Amino acid sequence: LSVKVGDLVRCVWQPGVSIIKNDCALAMKHTIKGELGVIIDKDFGEHPRYTIIFPQLGGYTHPLMPSAFEMISESW
Repeated sequence: LSVKVGDLVRCVWQPGVSIIKNDCALAMKHTIKGELGVIIDKDFGEHPRYTIIFPQLGGYTHPLMPSAFEMISESW
């Protein structure tokens, strides 16, 4: 999967938590499965993941592994 910042993607998985803060998992406030988003950052640490912004959800951002989204349109 050749993914880069600016690509349009659709989320194909619904996370159960939004973030882990002070060793506590916070429940998701948004349903992102099925939603379109734009990749705004990438992290190639131990496990590659991408930060995706969902403008229709008030600009909510969420990090996702490549298996959690599908490519809709590549950026130029």
